[in-house]
Amino acid sequence: MSYVTLTTDAKNFHRETFTSGTAAPTKILTTTKPASATGSVVFGGSLNYIKLKLYSSTSTAPTFYIFGWNYVQEINAYVPQLLCSFTTTMTASQSNALGAVFEVAGATLVTGDAKIFTGVTTTTAGGFLLIDTLGCEYIEVCSNAAASPTINVLHAGL
Repeated sequence: MSYVTLTTDAKNFHRETFTSGTAAPTKILTTTKPASATGSVVFGGSLNYIKLKLYSSTSTAPTFYIFGWNYVQEINAYVPQLLCSFTTTMTASQSNALGAVFEVAGATLVTGDAKIFTGVTTTTAGGFLLIDTLGCEYIEVCSNAAASPTINVLHAGL
């Protein structure tokens, strides 16, 4: 007799932190694996969707760009793909485990595809973004804001 073991896979958030850039990112083919730098953070992708919650150290509303990266063996290079970009509105300051931060409360999609879930209103906490990763191996979250705030990214693959 065969048995099937069922398990639940809790989709816990993981945290990444970076300093926002001050200009829109430019991404090109590269022979090196994408890496985090000023203005962005890179983490492993998900086969389906990624859920994001975004926080900033200032009330200045950043613009975010979400890139997916795939390796193409025939040309020995990683290829960037802009999955989506969006402008944001921020909550009032809140104190939580991240310190005194401002949460992305609302987003306006500029390009690409993302499902935007706001809080109770577009200025209250509780919202998140759901982004189709299109099978990308790596996801890069970039932002630009005039004040170069510290950005906290909470991400979970689905």
